[in-house]
Amino acid sequence: MSTRANPTVIGAFVVGAIALLLAALVFWGGTGFLRKKLDYVLFFDASVVGLNKGAPVLARGVKVGEVTDVQLRWGQKGVVGVYVALEPSSLKGIAEGGPREAIERAVREGGLRAQLHTQSFVTGVLYVGLNIRPGTPIVLYGLDPHVAELPTVPTDLEVWTAKLERFAEKIEKIPLDQITETTGTILQGVKRIVESKETQELIRNGNAAIVDAQKLVRRLDAQVDPLATRLKGTLARVDPVATEAEATLKAAQGAIADIRPVIDNLRSLAAKLDAEADPLLTSIRKTSDTARATLDRAQVTLGGVDRTLDQDSPLGLELYDMMRELREAANSLRSLADYLERVPDAAIYGVRRPNGDEK
Repeated sequence: MSTRANPTVIGAFVVGAIALLLAALVFWGGTGFLRKKLDYVLFFDASVVGLNKGAPVLARGVKVGEVTDVQLRWGQKGVVGVYVALEPSSLKGIAEGGPREAIERAVREGGLRAQLHTQSFVTGVLYVGLNIRPGTPIVLYGLDPHVAELPTVPTDLEVWTAKLERFAEKIEKIPLDQITETTGTILQGVKRIVESKETQELIRNGNAAIVDAQKLVRRLDAQVDPLATRLKGTLARVDPVATEAEATLKAAQGAIADIRPVIDNLRSLAAKLDAEADPLLTSIRKTSDTARATLDRAQVTLGGVDRTLDQDSPLGLELYDMMRELREAANSLRSLADYLERVPDAAIYGVRRPNGDEK
């Protein structure tokens, strides 16, 4: 007879299996085993003493990844390759294209560079920092084609060390021995000049000059009070003159203020005349042109009349004959008038009067 399976045991087994599965997911998820990471390689041409596997990768103090491996590249001038894994979950607000494209764009446009920093001055432990360094060149070695590379910059200590080395090289080039020898020669010459008789005489003369200067100062000090009194009197006399000058200046300012409206009116009148000058000149030019044309036409007309009245022309000859006949008719009328004045009744009886009436 077969034994029947206990449902309670089966249920407990299933629940235990599920619990173990959940614990495994929590454990492996917390260690990052199931998370997707971005792998990059960094190359440094200096010592990386203090940088260990598992060191953090920080961006402005925020951990965004860790160092996964440190390798020395033989034959490449001692270049050290540092492999890092960045966690995309630490990079929030990534635009379209994903975190890898955003990092590449930050390298090209924003100046994102990797640099070693000291985590502790006591222990000398290093970490990798992702900093924004605009203006720095993008240095890529390309020694590992299978992993994307981030450009690096030297540490601040390396930069200052290089500056100190260059400064030391310049100091070494300075001829200190020659400068020391020249300085000793100059000091000896100064000593001889100081100890010479001329210098001692000059010092004595300088002492005498100082004594004379002190006497002069004492005499000037004695003259200061009288001079100050005279200056006060002069200032008292100058004060009324200054007051009168101030009043005159105020009057002049008032006159200038009164003249300003007149100047403004003159400016306005000048502007108006300037505006009307061109139309007036244009009208005068047009009138002059019209008068000139009228004179030309009158001259032509008078010339035609002159030619018409000339005796050599047919019309002139006829006019001359007509004037001659008019003159003769006028003479006849004048003779008739004289006759009628002498013989008033000639108009009734005619020239031949009756015999009885003859006188």
